[in-house]
Amino acid sequence: MKKYNLLKVIGITFLIAVLLTWIIPASQYTQGGFQLAGTEPRGIMDLFKIPLSTFEEFIYYVMPILAIGGLYGVMNKTGVYQMMLDKIVKKFKNKKQNFIIFTTILFIVLSSLIGVNFLLFALVPLFAAVLLLLGYSKIVALTTTVGAMLVGGLGATYSTSINTPLKYFLNVSIHNEILTRVIFLIIISVLFILFVLNRAKDEEQSDSKSEKLNIPLYKKGAKKEYNPIPLIVICAFALIVLVLGMFNWSNSFDIKVFSEMHNSIMGIKSNEYPIVANIIGSASALGNWSIIDLTVILTMLSIVIAWVYSLNIKDTVESFIKGAKEMLPVALYVTLTNILLLVLYYGQSGNTIFYTVSNSLLTLTKSLNLITMSLTSLIGGFFHNDFLTFSSVLNSITTNVYNNSILHTKIALILQFMHGLVMFVAPTSILLVAGLSYFEVSYKEWLQYIWKYLLKAFLIAFVILIIVMMFI
Repeated sequence: MKKYNLLKVIGITFLIAVLLTWIIPASQYTQGGFQLAGTEPRGIMDLFKIPLSTFEEFIYYVMPILAIGGLYGVMNKTGVYQMMLDKIVKKFKNKKQNFIIFTTILFIVLSSLIGVNFLLFALVPLFAAVLLLLGYSKIVALTTTVGAMLVGGLGATYSTSINTPLKYFLNVSIHNEILTRVIFLIIISVLFILFVLNRAKDEEQSDSKSEKLNIPLYKKGAKKEYNPIPLIVICAFALIVLVLGMFNWSNSFDIKVFSEMHNSIMGIKSNEYPIVANIIGSASALGNWSIIDLTVILTMLSIVIAWVYSLNIKDTVESFIKGAKEMLPVALYVTLTNILLLVLYYGQSGNTIFYTVSNSLLTLTKSLNLITMSLTSLIGGFFHNDFLTFSSVLNSITTNVYNNSILHTKIALILQFMHGLVMFVAPTSILLVAGLSYFEVSYKEWLQYIWKYLLKAFLIAFVILIIVMMFI
């Protein structure tokens, strides 16, 4: 029922967005400035075409989610995964709060520093299983993992997902307001840890009850007395490689050694024949990997683990498919989160209602105004769940309205904070929807739970932004 609740929320949001296209005129920014075009309503046929087009355009979001499920399916089949979890649970049985604190800090820090959400989501099933086996409720497990990732995104420091778009579109350095961002991250992280611990104390479940929980991607079966060290080493190595591959080193720190090394290796020839390039095939340099590369590496990791622990081909394929099937609803919901983006940009005109709304807000004052810029960012976040797309759209707006590089450094901070806050509540938030679907927590339950923390985070963010704006 909770999954259907999520589908209903996304559906209602979609219908509201469609209705707005009948009311709000569409527009765009051209070389001549702001151009109002009139309403471009989405009709009855669009109610069917837009959802289908969403899956057509964003089907690649499905692949890494399924690969994560397949990986855990294979690890479950080995029996070593269960044995490893049992040892972790036994170690923290009398130190439950320590594990919550460790997990929360880990996800916050990784999200803030790295910011590759699909990669970090691959760690969620592992830590969530331990939390559930320790007796915590699913909403505590959701908050400690996915919620912590959202906090890390809100207080992003060197996150490639945040800084790469800001540098590309607004020409803002990765070190822009870094002290401000670090201070903000520390404050909201401490508040979040206390928030999670308070809920954990109230909602701890008995061990007997936790054993009956349907723990996602965890199947209790016959344990095998294999050495877990190879599994840990292989997975740790894969994680390091994926971080190296998916973090944009060149854009963030001007580190070009990986691209230069890649070009040198791929350029090796034998009698003018590019032997290495032809053997390896299409491969991107470290720092330029996409979620397609993530999917490939996770699939290869599954194969290696199966080989190390002597699974036959049949068991490997069946267990991979079984795990992928379990993650299929999550994958479909994650893809569907992009439906509002398609409502805005469906068609070829280039006009959108968001440009109209944002231009109306931002031109209320002659200079940069924190309130109007924040409102623009908050509204934009509901339609643009990906910060890359969000930044590209806001770039065209700020270039036309506030064509000032000094202002762009302040705007970048507003965009980060407000977009991060929206991702906690928007039914189009990729991380939130993935977490709600995975843990089968209802959208209503999440809002009732998180609103107090979110209000505090918003007030802190706004106070910090007021202080920053004083130094324009």
